[in-house]
Amino acid sequence: MLYTATVTSQGQITIPAQLRRELDLDRAIISVTQKGKETIEIKKIPTLLSLAGSLTKYAKNIDKGLSSQEIIRRDKKAIDDARKKDYERYLKRQSDKPIII
Repeated sequence: MLYTATVTSQGQITIPAQLRRELDLDRAIISVTQKGKETIEIKKIPTLLSLAGSLTKYAKNIDKGLSSQEIIRRDKKAIDDARKKDYERYLKRQSDKPIII
């Protein structure tokens, strides 16, 4: 279906209300391509809620039925472990440098 969009004197484009409703359009990315003639492509930016569940395939090995406190405890431990490893790598890089006195 074709829609007509209006460009204001300030350079803003008005996307027709019917199209905004059909696409549930809140925010969009606009790109310009040149292939013989200029075209403008508008892509919808997904909302956070629309991405819900998109990472479940990566969570297959996670224990189910954990309390929220246990999940928070594990998250904090994972963050602490990552910080320790990062600090250890930092110290190793520093120890490789010559000491100038």
